[in-house]
Amino acid sequence: MRSLGLDIGGANTKAVLFEDEEMETYWLEYIPLWEDWKKLREFLEELESDFHPQKVGITMTGELSDIFETKRAGVRKIGKTVKEIFSGDLYYFSVDGRFVSEEKAYDSPYKLSASNWVSSALLVGRKRPNCLMIDVGSTTTDIIPVKEKKPTPAGWTDLERLQTGELIYTGVLRTQPPYLKSRLSINDKSYGIAAEYFANMADAYRILDVLRKEDYTCETPDGRGKEKKACMRRLARLFCSDLEKLEEDLIVKAAEEFRDAQVSMVVDAIKEVARIHKISKTLSVVLMGVGGEILARKAANQAGFKEIVNLSKIYNDVATLMPPAYGLGLLVKEEVTS
Repeated sequence: MRSLGLDIGGANTKAVLFEDEEMETYWLEYIPLWEDWKKLREFLEELESDFHPQKVGITMTGELSDIFETKRAGVRKIGKTVKEIFSGDLYYFSVDGRFVSEEKAYDSPYKLSASNWVSSALLVGRKRPNCLMIDVGSTTTDIIPVKEKKPTPAGWTDLERLQTGELIYTGVLRTQPPYLKSRLSINDKSYGIAAEYFANMADAYRILDVLRKEDYTCETPDGRGKEKKACMRRLARLFCSDLEKLEEDLIVKAAEEFRDAQVSMVVDAIKEVARIHKISKTLSVVLMGVGGEILARKAANQAGFKEIVNLSKIYNDVATLMPPAYGLGLLVKEEVTS
């Protein structure tokens, strides 16, 4: 039996296909819903045409996209689109960790909204029943306690988790550097930074040689290349300048300052989550996401945790890159067989 785990985000859509217990293939597609809804339909139609999955597990965060007036409208639009395309059985994943039918999904759309982190936590809990999960993606960071195989956050909705620190709206690709720091101190000089979308953190991490070009999956701020020199040009614009005026050494130091500010933000959140849940520093930390090694490991170390493992060591590289979709592909098959 073919089962498909589908995670539809506002910027990225991820899918993992299983044949029984074995992963067959996977996709990570940059599809900004606010720019091209048609592209999402085309991608889903291709999945159905080429693979005909019998069971499809669906989670989403794309309902927050500003093309929708409300999250309720977003859930309904995404759900309707999936139903129109797939011929197999559809299972919508809710924030309480259960699959629901389409009818129940529409009755309680806010339970489907931003439920993907629950799938990740359940995937982790299978192998690490008690741990702290840190998922750093392109745009956001989730910090979720897992106890007895299940997520046990203080907040369940995005609004609640933003209050508790279990959700931080920062990631290693799409976050804008001025959001992290508005003034830099470099070579004994202080620089104000232009609060414009000239660069993103993907540029900073490419400059620091810790992000591979193929992992820079979002579009660039200026629509140009993703090579290191192009990233430096974009970061230079934050100084209202360019590489003819600025030394490359200054640009590298600026990237380091932005990285350190982002790490500090996540460290603070980890400490707050640990305080709320009375988590011991001896608890195992499981990292995942494109920023697992780039950002989360540094933050967990600085927060005082010692046992830190990447989800790739527990499952595989695909699981750590797209844990919600990977987890759903497994969970939906088990839902059917049970």
